[in-house]
Amino acid sequence: MLALLAAALLGPLVAAVPARAATDAELLRRHAPVLVLDKREPGPPVAVDAFLRGARGAGASAAPARVYGHAVRDVGGRLWLQYWFFYPDNQQDRGIVRSGRHEGDWEMLQVGLGAAEFPRVVTFAQHSWRQGCSWANVARAGQAPVAYVAHASHATYPRRGTHDRPLPDPNDEARGDGRRVRPPVVVITDSRPAWVASPMRWGASRAAWWNPVEQSSPAGPRFQAGWSAPVAWHAGARSCASGPPGYPWWVFAGLGALVVLVFTGKAARAHLARVLERT
Repeated sequence: MLALLAAALLGPLVAAVPARAATDAELLRRHAPVLVLDKREPGPPVAVDAFLRGARGAGASAAPARVYGHAVRDVGGRLWLQYWFFYPDNQQDRGIVRSGRHEGDWEMLQVGLGAAEFPRVVTFAQHSWRQGCSWANVARAGQAPVAYVAHASHATYPRRGTHDRPLPDPNDEARGDGRRVRPPVVVITDSRPAWVASPMRWGASRAAWWNPVEQSSPAGPRFQAGWSAPVAWHAGARSCASGPPGYPWWVFAGLGALVVLVFTGKAARAHLARVLERT
C-alpha cells in the first residue's frame, strides 16, 4: 500500500524531469550505417593506423574495420552526422588501362537530423557526384541507414544493383551479395586525432596533368568537399530516384582543343622554318 502511495506522489515529479539529450558522439554511434558489400570486395573500410605506420596492400587491408564519425552543425543549428570510410586503395579501372586506380580511398555518407534530432535525409557519396534521399526512402536497420558499397570504387548507393555512370567511367557494381557490416565508430574533429588536420595525400598515386581520367591519392576528410558545408554538399546531390549523373564533357573538349593548338602550333612553326630556309 505504501509503495502504491509513493508511486502516486512521485510519478508526476519523475515525469516532469526532461530526458537527457544525446551527445553528438552518442548520435554518431546510434545512426552509424550498415554497409552491404559486393561479394568481390576484399573487406570493409578499415582503421587508418596501419596505413599511417607505412603498411600498404594486404598489411593495411588487414587492419580492423572502422568508420570515422564527424558531427557538424549548419548555420541553422541542425546537426549533420558524417561517416568517413577509409580503404587502402581504389582498384576500379577506367577503360582498358589502369587509369582509375589509386592508392588510398576516402568515401563518405552523411545523415541530416531534424527536429528532436531525428534523421531526415541521407547523402550518399559517389565519386564526383552524390545522391540525396529522404529518410523514408532509404533501407534501414533499426535507426541505421543501409548503404550498398560498389566493388573496387567504394561509392555508396541507397539501392543494390549495377549503377550506370557516364563514359569513360565504368558502371558501379553494388550487388549487395557480400558481407553485411557495421564497423565501430571513431569520433573525429577538426584537429583530433592529429592526422585529421594534416593536408597530406593518402597514398603515393599522382595523376598526370594531361590525363583527366587518372586520379591522385586523396586528401583527408577535413580537406574534402562537405566536411564543413554539409548543407551545400547535400543541396548539390541528385535526387534519390534520378538516373546516372551527367559528365563534364567540357573537360575533354578543353583537352582536345589543347591538343589541336599544340599540334597546330608545331605545324605552323615547321612551315615557317621551311619558308625561312628557302629565302
